[in-house]
Amino acid sequence: MIETKITEVAALRPDSIHELLKSAGPCITLLLPPYRPGEQAKSMAVIIKADLQEAAKQLRLRKIPEPVIVDLLAPLGHLTEEEEFLAGAHCGRAIFRAPDVFRQFELIGPAKQALTVGGCFQIRPLLNELHLPPEFYLLKLSKNRIALSRCAHQRAVDVALPKTIPATAEEVLEFEQPDHDLKNRSAIGPSVGDMGGISFGTGSLRERQHTYLADFYKSVDRGLNDFLRITKAPLVLAGVVEDVAAYQNINTYPHLLDQAIVGSAGVWMPEEDLLARAYAILRADCIHRAATELAESRERVSPARFATGFERILKAAVEGRIHRLYLDENARMAGTLQDVKRGGRWNWGEEDLLNAAAVETILQRGLVFVLPSSKMPDGAPAAAVLRF
Repeated sequence: MIETKITEVAALRPDSIHELLKSAGPCITLLLPPYRPGEQAKSMAVIIKADLQEAAKQLRLRKIPEPVIVDLLAPLGHLTEEEEFLAGAHCGRAIFRAPDVFRQFELIGPAKQALTVGGCFQIRPLLNELHLPPEFYLLKLSKNRIALSRCAHQRAVDVALPKTIPATAEEVLEFEQPDHDLKNRSAIGPSVGDMGGISFGTGSLRERQHTYLADFYKSVDRGLNDFLRITKAPLVLAGVVEDVAAYQNINTYPHLLDQAIVGSAGVWMPEEDLLARAYAILRADCIHRAATELAESRERVSPARFATGFERILKAAVEGRIHRLYLDENARMAGTLQDVKRGGRWNWGEEDLLNAAAVETILQRGLVFVLPSSKMPDGAPAAAVLRF
């Protein structure tokens, strides 16, 4: 018997999805947007109650026996009575239910309400989350204070800076006071006001400030390289434009992301907002890298191993021949898949064939990415790099 009490809402990871996709149908997928009590949006409990009625209807249309329907939906009904569930959540949630499965996962990205009933779980809306790193670091930049946070599962924990990393610019200046006090003046031409000539060179206040800032951030960069080199975790910067630009100019850590969170370092935005913006940067980076790999593969791989025709791609997915699959996030392809037997049935009715291709690819240890339409070759709904 499946345990119905909420004991864990796990983070969504590739290995978890791979195991779920082995489940025999009927499979019910619920996607729930975040909800906080008091908001005008519908609560998760209200959404589930409505989805249960629709799920029962769809199961009956697929000739599922009534005792099986009751058993499948009972744990979902119990969710609406759990205090922890009724309290709301700041993130969305994916719930998967099958005869031997009842799992819940936090969603980092924005989730749209959706219910799917079929022979396999609906994972297409979640694919980009599978490529997000399990952890990353957020470096808040300021001349007056450096702060480092380790971020995982939509939570940030402050990290004590190693002694090799200075916390303020003053700490660097105390030990490495550069000789920038020389003030050069031109001997040509008359003086102007109190200037007594034309100032130039490294003696200007602005250049001294830039040099001190560069010295400070070079010290931070050296310390962070030593601290993060084992983890190889992505690093996201947050700070005012001047600080971010100065740090990016001297950075040597290979996993620093190009985009940064720009804002006041004096009064930081709430942690929830910081994390949301950081995850948006990580997601954009994953999409950019996937799109770059797709474009390079199209040029490098032989035509026999690169496919954009969907019938060929779906057949290759079922046969386990796809190494990397790329799906257009806006494409829609509905139909009946009759080449795969799930839960003792060959035909589960009309389904999302792009999702079916993703499921079969992941089951065979292939990788699946979702890209904007503008990044897909020749407007194709899908593209694939084949193993053979």
